[in-house]
Amino acid sequence: MKRKTVWLLILAVMAIRPVRGEKPPVGSAPEAKPAFEMQDLYKSVRIPNIVVTTDGTVLAFAKSGRMIRRSTDMGKTWSKAVEVGSDAGGSAIVDENTGDIMVVRSRSGYLWRSSDQGKTWKRQEIKIKSNPAGHGAPEGIGVNTSCSESGVTLRYGKHKGRLLMPARIVPPKDSNAQETWPYHYNSAIYSDDGGKTWQTSGPVQSGTGEGTLAELSSGNIYYNSRSHMSIDHRRRIAMSYDGGNMWTDWRVCDHLKEVGQPFYFKYGTKPSYGCNAGMIRLPLETTGGKDVLLFSTPDNPGKSRIKMTVWASFDRGKTWPVKRLVYKGLSAYSSLAADKRGNIYLLFERGEKKLYQYVSVVKFNMAWLTEGKPQR
Repeated sequence: MKRKTVWLLILAVMAIRPVRGEKPPVGSAPEAKPAFEMQDLYKSVRIPNIVVTTDGTVLAFAKSGRMIRRSTDMGKTWSKAVEVGSDAGGSAIVDENTGDIMVVRSRSGYLWRSSDQGKTWKRQEIKIKSNPAGHGAPEGIGVNTSCSESGVTLRYGKHKGRLLMPARIVPPKDSNAQETWPYHYNSAIYSDDGGKTWQTSGPVQSGTGEGTLAELSSGNIYYNSRSHMSIDHRRRIAMSYDGGNMWTDWRVCDHLKEVGQPFYFKYGTKPSYGCNAGMIRLPLETTGGKDVLLFSTPDNPGKSRIKMTVWASFDRGKTWPVKRLVYKGLSAYSSLAADKRGNIYLLFERGEKKLYQYVSVVKFNMAWLTEGKPQR
């Protein structure tokens, strides 16, 4: 093993190991054994989204938030699939202020809310406010949470308690034709009244779609975007320093790259069309108070959707020194969640003979992710 690789692995272990005199955080003790298990939850549906509720229940959504399966034993067993609502859709968020879970369909101006850890759901109308460009309100060019990663409850700074969700704006007329890609952009929506009213944020960057975000312990928000126009196959990054209202410091990510798409591009260029991805900052209770970000997507830059992989960052997204292959076959959209016991959950689309045959859940821990030689 090369010296550099050994040093990166040491840093990874140090990032989740308590210093001398500290009480070991739950689930991250050095003696923890590597754990990994996978099971199929859905067949022939798409668009996964996974969250952990305030009491530790794991909710695995599919079909853009319309279907749900619940686990109350840390992913060992799952309830039967049921419908959240006949017109439910969008991405999920856990309101850590109240314990409510919401599936927000912002493009249509409503959400479905559960106040009993996902057992029952009620439909509620919501108000969506446009950003200064006039984008966001359902009656105009709406903002869409569907296919983006789950939202978060902010824990730090002036906007503590705010609900923040990654989202996407697709003008004109929700067209996904290649000539409209430069006009697509990621954004966010946020609520300071428990989900009744949502404000659409400023743009992240043109040519992006389907976003992920995480609040750092500094209070800054890290945004990682799918890119439809990446000749260099690299993900796009932005930051917010005001609770998710304005996004700045745009850059490309040197370590996280996009897959392509096996179809002809009308204008003769073949940028990476990209893929939805999963991302989470692990609960600080499991990392000794250190920021550890995890990211998931197929690992086949510029080519087809295969090799679902998870990366880890220990420096707030600047570098991603550790990655591990989860599934080597056909792979696509994914979502990440974690509980305060050190369990990490990856919900992703996979196939054996063709794409999108199953939505599968993988449960693993950091001991498994950092075990052995990081894959290159």
